[in-house]
Amino acid sequence: MSDAAESARVPRVRSAAASPITAGLALAAAIALLSVSAAPAVQAAELATAHLTVDATATVRPVDGRFFGLNAPIWDEAFATAETKALLASAGTRVLRFTGGSLSNEYHWKTNTTLGNTWTWATSFDEFAQVATALSACVFVTVNYGTGTPEEAAEWVAYSNVTNRYGFKFWEIGNENYGPWETDTQAVPHDPYTYALRAKDYIAQMKAADPTVRVGVVVITGEDSYVNNLRHPTTNPRTGRVHYGWTPVLLTTFRSLGITPDFAIYHRYEQAPGRESDAVLLQSARTWPDDARDLRQQLTDYLGPAGASVELVVTENNSVHTNPGKQTTSLVNGLFLADSVGNLLQTEFNVLLWWDVRNSQETGNNNSSGLYGWRPYGDYGVISTESAGGSATSYEPYPTYYVAKLVSRFAHGGDRVVQARSDQPLLSVFAVRGSDGSLRLLVINKSPTAAFAATIELTGFVSHPAAAVDSYGIPQDEAARTGEGSPDLASSTLEIPGPAFTATFAPYSVSVLSLQPSPAHRVVRRVLRRAGEP
Repeated sequence: MSDAAESARVPRVRSAAASPITAGLALAAAIALLSVSAAPAVQAAELATAHLTVDATATVRPVDGRFFGLNAPIWDEAFATAETKALLASAGTRVLRFTGGSLSNEYHWKTNTTLGNTWTWATSFDEFAQVATALSACVFVTVNYGTGTPEEAAEWVAYSNVTNRYGFKFWEIGNENYGPWETDTQAVPHDPYTYALRAKDYIAQMKAADPTVRVGVVVITGEDSYVNNLRHPTTNPRTGRVHYGWTPVLLTTFRSLGITPDFAIYHRYEQAPGRESDAVLLQSARTWPDDARDLRQQLTDYLGPAGASVELVVTENNSVHTNPGKQTTSLVNGLFLADSVGNLLQTEFNVLLWWDVRNSQETGNNNSSGLYGWRPYGDYGVISTESAGGSATSYEPYPTYYVAKLVSRFAHGGDRVVQARSDQPLLSVFAVRGSDGSLRLLVINKSPTAAFAATIELTGFVSHPAAAVDSYGIPQDEAARTGEGSPDLASSTLEIPGPAFTATFAPYSVSVLSLQPSPAHRVVRRVLRRAGEP
C-alpha cells in the first residue's frame, strides 16, 4: 500500500433484514432496491438460470487457520477502543498485521515515531498487541527495512516475544521494497541484491532473538518486474534466459548466500485510480491461481529444492492501489472481497490480509456515476473514521466489513476446500467441507440487475433437509443508506429436498449456505462400520 491515510458507527439494528437468497423461484422476499447512484431507484430484477455443482469428495486443499485477516495501521486513533474490539470480534477476525503499509519502512517501534518526527502515532505496538491478544489473533509484524537496521528488528522481536511473551510468530522484512514509492535510504535503493544481503542479517538476528519466529521477504510476480538495477543479471537455470527483475535477483542472491526465507510476501491491488470498473473488478479475482503458479515457479527455478519450503502469503489486497474512490465503500468491493477469498482458496496461498481496518474517507477521487454505490467518498477501511462530510462517528461498518464477517462463517482452519463449479461467470460458487462434517457454500451474484435461479447438485454429501443461510446484499446496503431495517447480515433457512435443489440469489449478493449432514446418513455410516467389525 503506497499511501498512508487513516471507521464505524455501531449499526442500528431494527427489524430483521430481507435475505438476498430465496428457495426455488420465489423472488419477492429477496429482491430489493438496486442502487447505482446516490439516489437509487426501485427496479425489477431480471431472472436468469445457473447450474452449480459441488463434489464434497474432491478435496482441493486444507484451509489454513490464518487465511483471512486485516491490516491494522498505526494512524488509527480508534483501534484500541472497546467498540473497535467488539466489531473485530463480531467479524471473526483471526489475523492482524502491524505496522501498516509504506510507513513500515519509516517506523521506529521503540518511540512509536517515523523518520525524525518527535510526535507519536495513534496506535503503539503495545496498544496493537493488547487488541491482538484479546482476539487471540495470529499476528504479522512488518519491520523497518527502509530506514531501520537488523539490530532494531531483533530488539523488537525480543521485546515482543521474550519480554512480553506476545508470541507473534510472523515477521516481514519491509513493505513493497521494490517500489520507488517506498522510503529506502540504502546506497542503492529498491535494489533486490542489496535487499537480499541485508535480509540475511535481519533473518539471523531476529531468529537469534527468538528461534521460533518465521521471517518473510517481499516478492513480486513476473521475472522482469521492477528492474531497478542492471548490475546483477541472473540466468534462469530452467529456461536459460537472463532476467533483471526483483524476484529472480533476490532469490538467486539468497541461494548464493545459503539463505531460505520462511515465506514470500505478495501484495495485490486490482486497479489504478480513475480506471475503476465494477464489471472488470468482479472478474479479476479469477487470476489468483496464475499469480500462485508464477511465484511458485520462480521459487523453484531460482532457489532450487529449498524453494519448496517457502510458503506464499498475501498481506495486502484491495481494489485500487491508491486514491480510493466510491467503489471501495460500495457493495461491489464487498463482493470482490468475497470473490478474492474464494479464488485464493483454490491456490496454495495460505494467508490473505485485507487493507485495512480503518483508513480515511477521501471525497476527491473517482466518484463516477458509472460506478455502483451511494457513498460519495472512498475509504480503504472496513469501518469508517470520523470525517467531515462523511460519517458521524468512527464506527460505521462498510459493506466490506459485513462481507468479511460473512466470510468468517464460510471457512475455518482445518476445513477442506472441495470442488465447486458454476456455468455462469456472474454467479460464483466455492465450497468447503467442515471439520464437523458440514458442507458450506459461498455463492456470489455479481450481476447488478439479474437474480439467478440456480440448480445446485451435490455429490458425496447427503444433507439435512434444511440449511442455514447467512446473506448480505442490496437490502442491507440500502438499510445503511436509509436507516430503515438492519444493515447487518440476514439469516434464513433453505429447504434441501435432496442431492439436487434450487435456490435463487438476488442481484449483487453474497450468501453462505451451511448444510449439515443428514442424521439418517450418519446412522447408516455408523451401522456399516459396526457391521464390518470382526
